[in-house]
Amino acid sequence: MTTGPVTVPDDRLAALRKGLEEDIKPLGDRHTDDRLPLDRLPEIVKTLRGHGYPVEELPDEVTCALASEELARVFPSLEGCLMISSACARYIMAAGPPELRERAVPGLLRGERIGCLASTEPNHGSNNAAMETLAVPHGDEYVVNGRKRWISNADTSDYAVVLCRVVEGNGKEEIRPIIVEREQSPYRTRDLPKLGLTAFVTSEMVFEDCRVPRENCVGPAGSLKNLQLIFRTLQWARCRIAVVSLGIARAALEASVAYARNRRQFGRPIGEFQLIQDKIYTMASEIDASRLLIHRALTSVEEGRRSDREASMAKAYATEMAVRVASEAIQIHGANGLSPDYPLERYFRDARALTIAEGTTEIHKLVVARSILGLTAFQ
Repeated sequence: MTTGPVTVPDDRLAALRKGLEEDIKPLGDRHTDDRLPLDRLPEIVKTLRGHGYPVEELPDEVTCALASEELARVFPSLEGCLMISSACARYIMAAGPPELRERAVPGLLRGERIGCLASTEPNHGSNNAAMETLAVPHGDEYVVNGRKRWISNADTSDYAVVLCRVVEGNGKEEIRPIIVEREQSPYRTRDLPKLGLTAFVTSEMVFEDCRVPRENCVGPAGSLKNLQLIFRTLQWARCRIAVVSLGIARAALEASVAYARNRRQFGRPIGEFQLIQDKIYTMASEIDASRLLIHRALTSVEEGRRSDREASMAKAYATEMAVRVASEAIQIHGANGLSPDYPLERYFRDARALTIAEGTTEIHKLVVARSILGLTAFQ
């Protein structure tokens, strides 16, 4: 019987927040519209670990989410990069062959290697059943051909968990993940510029006769364990994208509170105006509601339950919430909110990008409604 998640004590969270503010926020401000400085990533990860950010040891999911929220508040692109690499490491640890686990996982968790999860294709987003990337058996290998698009971390990746249409020996096809190690099984990538989260690169991946060892194809064909691993990873990733949105929204709220206290109009702080107070109330309430949805979903995932509804609700609500909160923060700042001299326009761009990543809001609404109605909009 579960005793519930273990959470980070307030003093540890305060210490983490202080360390991130001092050591990581300047880095985030400096690399707002640049790529992450990957040559410094191991050093950055070591600094994070020193402040209590759970990079190497993976605690319970809610504890990890609390720490990730703090990092996303000061540098959301860094949190996104580490989150995806951690997901890749988890996948390899759960299902990869022993030699690959030993070689890949420590480097991924230390920031010495980068991982990605590759599902979306040029012609298909959420419809995995229509996937075109094909893996055909050839001796002791699979030969992979196809393209993936809008894949986070792909351009800088050393490892990729690639969802493929795998042809089995009997000619039957099945959607299965394959772990691709770039050094041994080269693939090409091309960076795709986007609105927001510029330091968190997204790319196109091209697989042309990419030869991957057979043992890197995760799980036996048709196995329930294989399907459960896919669903668990997808649900976890959706929750963690929601955590990044939560951090951005908190940063926007905190900037707005400081501005409303200090900005004076008509001889008084604008924070005394009723309409400003209404905005602050709404922003704070939506942030807290999002956090509760996220923590509920992560607890469900951690307990091994099928959590489509909880994860989709958290992801859709939190990402749209962050857009609303960032927009209201701009409004509170007036014309200053539109200026690059203030961080609000960046928060808005970053938040807007996350309503698309890991499934659009519209897709997640359909997933939630299907679980309630027992009727599907998918054909």
